[in-house]
Amino acid sequence: MTAGAAVAVVRLADCAVVPWRNGGGTTRELARRDGADGFVWRLSVADVEHDGPFSEFPGVDRILILL
Repeated sequence: MTAGAAVAVVRLADCAVVPWRNGGGTTRELARRDGADGFVWRLSVADVEHDGPFSEFPGVDRILILL
């Protein structure tokens, strides 16, 4: 961390629950950096409710980590 950098506490309970496009779960967005063409990156936590295909996000690379 650089000198003067701010740290923010984000509580999961305070994040909006957004349903997935495919209906298989929900996402809570913790942090996001927007660019001219949409988000550059985002950090989110998902709850998977049932199996199903991934929603399409053309041009987006995903890194998935089990919490």
